[in-house]
Amino acid sequence: MSINSTRTACNHKALEVSLLLLGSVVAGLLGGVLSAAFGSAPGLAVANGASATVAVFGIGMAVISYMKHQ
Repeated sequence: MSINSTRTACNHKALEVSLLLLGSVVAGLLGGVLSAAFGSAPGLAVANGASATVAVFGIGMAVISYMKHQ
C-alpha cells in the first residue's frame, strides 16, 4: 500500500443477504415448531413458519437497504 492510496469501502451485499436468509429460515423454523407445539394443524404450522420466514426476510432487507443509504 502506497502512501497516497485511498481506501475503498467494501460492499459485502452477498454476505449480508446470505446471513439474513439464514436468520429468516431459523425464524421460520422456530415459528413453525412453536405453532405446532401449541397445537395447530400441521398445514397451518407450515404456513405460519413460511409467513415468518417471508416477514423476517422482507423486514431485514428493508433495514439493510435503509442502513446502506445512510
